[in-house]
Amino acid sequence: MNIIIKSSNIQFKNPQIGQPTRAVEEHYNGRRIVAYVNDEERMFRFKKEEMPFVCDEDEMIELIRQRLEDNNDA
Repeated sequence: MNIIIKSSNIQFKNPQIGQPTRAVEEHYNGRRIVAYVNDEERMFRFKKEEMPFVCDEDEMIELIRQRLEDNNDA
């Protein structure tokens, strides 16, 4: 399986309703990744429990691979 990351966007949400959201680890809410899987562009969303705030490209690829294998969608 060939996986290439095209883009990764971190999503933030303030845990206190009505307060401004900041781009800090405490407000981290998840990540949206667009990747090519076997030359097909696909989008993946990961919650903060599924993907840590600090995550390099190799870790992202491994998490995408795990999700595809878990869903038998490879």
